[in-house]
Amino acid sequence: MNSVKEIKTTARKARMTIDWSEWDDQLGKLTDKELAEKIGSSLAAVSMRRRKLNISASGERGAKARIDWSDWDSELGQVEDKVLAKKVGCSLASVVLRRKKLGIAACNQRKSVDWELWDEMIPTMTDSELSKKIGCAPGSVRVRREKLGIAKSDVDLRKKVDWGKWESKIGLVDDKDLALMIGCTVGAVLAHKKKKGLGVLTEKEKVKRSSSGTGDVWAKWDHILGRCPDDVLAIEMGISRSKVGVRRMRLMIANYPLDWTVGAKPCFGGCGKALSNDSEKNACGSEVCLAKLKQIS
Repeated sequence: MNSVKEIKTTARKARMTIDWSEWDDQLGKLTDKELAEKIGSSLAAVSMRRRKLNISASGERGAKARIDWSDWDSELGQVEDKVLAKKVGCSLASVVLRRKKLGIAACNQRKSVDWELWDEMIPTMTDSELSKKIGCAPGSVRVRREKLGIAKSDVDLRKKVDWGKWESKIGLVDDKDLALMIGCTVGAVLAHKKKKGLGVLTEKEKVKRSSSGTGDVWAKWDHILGRCPDDVLAIEMGISRSKVGVRRMRLMIANYPLDWTVGAKPCFGGCGKALSNDSEKNACGSEVCLAKLKQIS
């Protein structure tokens, strides 16, 4: 039994006396494990000393080393907290806590406006329009306007739009594209559509809408579509056969179902009769066709 006790006694490692005055400044800057290896002591000894001095761990679980704020305190409040946090390499919360602890106000990065250059424009423009020109927030313009006792501008962007010019495009052109063409918001287009009760057009309505207006080439030929072969009408119009076909399909008109006399030309009245190519007349002579021919001439 005595021999066993003696063996245990000799196996026990003698305690190490650490001069902490040499190591206290590194507590929390290195992990406990790193510092223990550096000192040559146990991990428990370093952890106990650090906790005794109430120093946060620079642990192996991802905690960062303590920040030496003496290098950064002079910049607190001089630059934005997020900018300083990036420079220091710490979280935004760490900078905010440090700044508040020292009683330093946050840096104000808002644009300083020389209002003498802009005051005369306040009555003539909306807050949002003027703020874009200045490069500040609309709220800054509003505060300045109220301070000067200037009423809010009654300029309405929607009133600037000549809707009579653009109404023919509503439903024909996508709302977003139309807003870009006009130079207004999509909301303005939608508001006008709602006001006028304009909705989405069918394909046939789109074609008719796009054809309306003076001088439109199809206004004189739409009634002949499907009344003769596409290639015959294309020759008369002086355009390609594919253009005639596309137009006919967009109007949902069926193709000409019968055989066509080679060399014949169509009745421009739209009855579907084939006229001799030698004929000087453009209509078959019926009252309906002559009336239509007179209408489109």
